[in-house]
Amino acid sequence: MVAPGDKAVKTLEHKVVVITGAGSGIGRALALSALKQGANVALSDWNLPAVEETRRLADVTPGRILVRQVDVRSDDEVGAFADLVQSKMGGAHVVVNNAGVSLSDAVGSMKREDFAWLMDINFWGVVRGTEAFLPQMKTRDEGHVVNISSVFGLIGVPGQSAYNASKFAVRGFTEALAQELEGSRIHVSVVCPGGIKTGIVANGRHYQTANGEATTTEETAKKFEQLAGTTSERAAEIIWKGVMRNDARILVGPDARLIQAMVRLFPNTYPSLVRTGMALSERLRGIRM
Repeated sequence: MVAPGDKAVKTLEHKVVVITGAGSGIGRALALSALKQGANVALSDWNLPAVEETRRLADVTPGRILVRQVDVRSDDEVGAFADLVQSKMGGAHVVVNNAGVSLSDAVGSMKREDFAWLMDINFWGVVRGTEAFLPQMKTRDEGHVVNISSVFGLIGVPGQSAYNASKFAVRGFTEALAQELEGSRIHVSVVCPGGIKTGIVANGRHYQTANGEATTTEETAKKFEQLAGTTSERAAEIIWKGVMRNDARILVGPDARLIQAMVRLFPNTYPSLVRTGMALSERLRGIRM
């Protein structure tokens, strides 16, 4: 054991890095960046062709990359993936629980099955990944758990109650885990990205806007693409730098830093600022169109 604050993972070189949701977006960018830094990676995604494409883009020797189709809603599949990483690669040094989906709908009209679908991936997927790989890191006495929350794990937003619930839960789970592991060589970070140019919205389920108006996934994805200001590659760069510093909370993008400051300064009145910001973004979007 070492004193709190001592770095466990100072470099990714020759480390085994596990990433869920590695078939696109932040997960793919994290994987490609980790490989460039000398890591060996174990990648999973529910979409096998997508994660195979990540493998192709990596263009590295087969021994440095392991790819599997894994549904993070399944205890058996996540557990089998962890066993495979242990047997084939010697166990994980870093695990990034990144797999996630999105949902826009209002309380009262939202289908319970949609809410359960999102929670099973966004929250329970993080729990499953953490529980499956933590024993490997404890055996190594070295490691880092990286759980992806969101700026929506910092603020509540109308139409995002389910997504908010999942991402607040990820943040709370991760911050409690960090305290449980304090003093060990296993460190923990929660990541709160702002608007990142990924396919999370296009692959989600979207029925209502924040104003309660009917929408479609296609319309919501188009709006998100116009508002998202940070690339996946830039997000990966920020995340890995935060991991190397053992940052407990990693904010990704200027909007994430702004939102955290807003919540700290105006904990009781920030919802009115959120409404104002949303109205302004709608007007600006109308001007651009």
